[in-house]
Amino acid sequence: MKINPAEQAFEEMLPYFATIDAQIGAVVQLLKDKGITTNEEFARYVRRDKPSYVRKRGLRVRMKYLFARAAKRSAE
Repeated sequence: MKINPAEQAFEEMLPYFATIDAQIGAVVQLLKDKGITTNEEFARYVRRDKPSYVRKRGLRVRMKYLFARAAKRSAE
């Protein structure tokens, strides 16, 4: 079975996205722990770009892709 190049690239990039997400979370926690920012100050930036929406949308797309691929493999 030939894999679509876009699907292959997406699969290969997923671990990097997870790593970046973890690193961002760590940096935010460090800033809070050091007293450099507060939840209120940080919330202004979070609300501005709506990252939770982007993250949720990305997760939905990823899960849809993975479920479709699993269904396709089990059908073969």
